[in-house]
Amino acid sequence: MKRLFALFFLGTLLGMLIMHTFQGKEIDKLYWEKENLKVELYESREQMKKMQELHETLLPAVVREIKLEINMEENNFVEPALRREIYDLVKGLLGQEVLALPYPLALNILNNRIVEIDKKRYKLNVEAVVLGETMVYYLKAHKLKEEELP
Repeated sequence: MKRLFALFFLGTLLGMLIMHTFQGKEIDKLYWEKENLKVELYESREQMKKMQELHETLLPAVVREIKLEINMEENNFVEPALRREIYDLVKGLLGQEVLALPYPLALNILNNRIVEIDKKRYKLNVEAVVLGETMVYYLKAHKLKEEELP
């Protein structure tokens, strides 16, 4: 009886190990996909709030949407928390009149800024800003190491 129980227990462990090996990467991928979708939902909701506010007053050519194109120096993966933190910094530009927008502000709001996420610091460099009803920031993010911290 003990031998059958031991074989059952070992079989269960082996089965779980095999399942984890094959499904672990897929679960990680789905988790990050869900986190990115949460960030996109947050951005869309913020844009909808501003659009509803603007609908009441007809302003000429206002910033209706902000897109962030972020390149990481180490890898291509951008943490959803970093994207959300950056979006929080620029969401105040939503609803601003494009022609009255101070252009240096649009550039300098993120250029050389250090953002801290979960005890990790990132330095942002603005490569380009496209101004219009859809404002696009092209950013390069660099993870700071301990010796680089100010």
